[in-house]
Amino acid sequence: MNTHVAPPPGKLTAEEFLDFIEDRPREERWQLIDGEAFMMMSPARLPHQRIGLNLILLMNAALQKHLPDVVAMHEVAVQVEAFPDFRAIADVAVINSKVEDEVYGTRFHMAAEVLSGSNTREFISRKRSIYAASPDCVHVLIISQDDFAVEVWSRSNDWQGRVYRSADDVIELAESGFSCRVADLYRGTPVT
Repeated sequence: MNTHVAPPPGKLTAEEFLDFIEDRPREERWQLIDGEAFMMMSPARLPHQRIGLNLILLMNAALQKHLPDVVAMHEVAVQVEAFPDFRAIADVAVINSKVEDEVYGTRFHMAAEVLSGSNTREFISRKRSIYAASPDCVHVLIISQDDFAVEVWSRSNDWQGRVYRSADDVIELAESGFSCRVADLYRGTPVT
């Protein structure tokens, strides 16, 4: 049985990071942010997973009608070429429907993070800003798992964030034809 092992000390290059995680159990789910290796909480709490699933189902229904060449998927490993010391796993990402045989995709159109106890505000803010630097990304969503709070950051709004806090607030992402109430993202969770 493998046990948790700390990453090598100091900042890591992408190559050093990939060498480190090569023999680690997949359930450890490591990420590299600004050269620092972080292990994601595994497994995620059920509300976290349900919110991600709700987003995927709602997003894919809209994408089928408006952008059939892309698809929303769960736990997508991404990298942004301008940030070589960044290898992350987005809770949900919209990527091209036809995928290449790779671990870290570089072309994603939306990334979403569902907040958990292991996320710090600084960590999520840094991921958000790096996601936004990807030339194909048009939206970044940050979703609380504990209360109605959805941040939507959009390229079309010069990456200015908007926070939705009411269950009846409507989130619209015109580029993908996506529209839902905040409550729709929390369906089946303890958040009421």
